[in-house]
Amino acid sequence: MNFLNQIINDTLKNHHGKWSRKSLTMFFSFVMAVIVGLWIVMIHYFTERPVNQYAIQVFYGFLMLSGGTSALTVWDKIRDNNQAADSNTNKDILG
Repeated sequence: MNFLNQIINDTLKNHHGKWSRKSLTMFFSFVMAVIVGLWIVMIHYFTERPVNQYAIQVFYGFLMLSGGTSALTVWDKIRDNNQAADSNTNKDILG
């Protein structure tokens, strides 16, 4: 259980311990992409109707939203870590 809390705190919260909107958007858009993808496969498998191209575009849209927000989250975490390291270096220099 502690491992799960650590993953949630690392991925869905920012460095101040608050919920990150970008990370929550990433998580829910990925969940929606999985649900839409399963729906597309199940409808095609059970009814043998042709796959709706608009449903596939919605699936791709959720995947792109998830990937884009994931990249932004990683970028922000790297930037925040670099800023924290720079402020620690400045404190060491200034004494």
